[in-house]
Amino acid sequence: MKNILVILVFVLVVVNSAGADRGPVMWQENVSLSQGSQKAIILHNGTEEVLILGTELKASSEIDLLEFIPLPSEPAVGLAKGDPFVAASRLIAGKGLSFMADELATKGGPGSAPTVPVEIRLSEKIGVHDVTSVKINDIDGFSRWLGDFFRKKGIEADRKRLSGVFDSARDYIGRGYSYFVFDLVKVADRTRFVEPLIYRFRTGGIYYPLKTSNLIGGKGAVEMILVLPGSVTDDLWQGVNRVFGMSAGARIELSSSSKLSRADVETLYPDRGFFGPRSRIYMQVLRYRGPYRFKEDFTYDVAKLTPYAYRYERDSWPGGGKEFIPAFTVEEKRDLREFFCPKSGDPQYIFRVTDYRLDCWSFIPGEEYDVYAALFRGRLGGIPSGRVELEKGTTAKQVRGGRIKVDKYLVADFNSKNKVSCTLENAFPDDGLSSVRIRDDRSDATARARGKTCVSRVGFSGDRTRALVYVDHIEGPRSGAAYYVILAKKEDRWEITDSFPEAIR
Repeated sequence: MKNILVILVFVLVVVNSAGADRGPVMWQENVSLSQGSQKAIILHNGTEEVLILGTELKASSEIDLLEFIPLPSEPAVGLAKGDPFVAASRLIAGKGLSFMADELATKGGPGSAPTVPVEIRLSEKIGVHDVTSVKINDIDGFSRWLGDFFRKKGIEADRKRLSGVFDSARDYIGRGYSYFVFDLVKVADRTRFVEPLIYRFRTGGIYYPLKTSNLIGGKGAVEMILVLPGSVTDDLWQGVNRVFGMSAGARIELSSSSKLSRADVETLYPDRGFFGPRSRIYMQVLRYRGPYRFKEDFTYDVAKLTPYAYRYERDSWPGGGKEFIPAFTVEEKRDLREFFCPKSGDPQYIFRVTDYRLDCWSFIPGEEYDVYAALFRGRLGGIPSGRVELEKGTTAKQVRGGRIKVDKYLVADFNSKNKVSCTLENAFPDDGLSSVRIRDDRSDATARARGKTCVSRVGFSGDRTRALVYVDHIEGPRSGAAYYVILAKKEDRWEITDSFPEAIR
């Protein structure tokens, strides 16, 4: 059986008996529960998902609510810090996400033998949540354990009423899920947004549990706020019927996507290391409104994400480029160039370069900015380090003669890139180790008095593990320092290995 975690959102509604202190909890015939909306923030970095769940619930009288939700691997569980859903709303408004309804949306290896049937992995009070995490080794043993669990929590449940729960549990266990998390909370007779929990777990795909909402039934809304290393695109609609089962009155909308910085992401989930320094992080919203009659849980292959912004597009004029709504930001335009410019000679992509109106001839790829950042983490006499302001244009420089002992491919690549000056962008990695930016017209007199720092384009060896770059810092006439610098890539990190001083002219 696969070692897969389940937190089934099975909802068991129970009510305290009249006059009871902490006595038995009984099923009450006239209690009804409604789930007006589900909100989830889903962050995925390619190997791990963080799922932040918030649910709007209302009962006809005050009740205790037990729910459990299926997940693809064992999670770390914690309480959300601050209010991530308020932070998400601010980002959505600030980034100008817009919704574009699809045409369809407007229509109606065996392990070792287990030792015990159920293993308790976590039992803890987290905010208003009474959380119990278990591993299920045997479904029959789980059934017996569940009855005992209810009694310990003060719940007396009718087996007939729980048949839907057990059928769903068997379904997930039969598909290889072996972990469950139970979440017991109190729900009042007014609509309440349940304090959100965070689940972090390993999974290769984007995942959100939907099927267990069928146990509540009725109608409602599901809003998934996606924070991903790329954008969900129109291929989503190819599998929409497999999950949502579009019936009369159902509606699905997918928003445009907008790029986030790692600082933006920290307002939702305060782990700066969840996304890497050069991650292309995009926020997007997928929302559904309609009956809770889902066929499958929502999944999406991370490999299908596009590493650039998703926009609604329309032709602006015959033979011209397309118009995109909303317009791309500078950072989003750069991600388009990063993806399409290296492919600009490929007939498959040439029309997209035209559609997006991309200027590729002077484009400097992100890998060169990684080298620049490493250059200013080093210690070269007379060259600034740490906080550095670079001039906007690269230095056109050519390596002549055999004074610099490097392979011919590296020199040829360097010389081919440095025949003309190119414009630099603020595309340096957000690694927290150095602070490099492009000098603008607003730089103060003190900064200008420190001199000018310039770099060339970066040449690479054929296997892209060695790099050659020119750097100089000029303080005045014949005053300053200049070097040709060799760097090597070691475990995805560039380091200076040699330097050759150059005369200032």
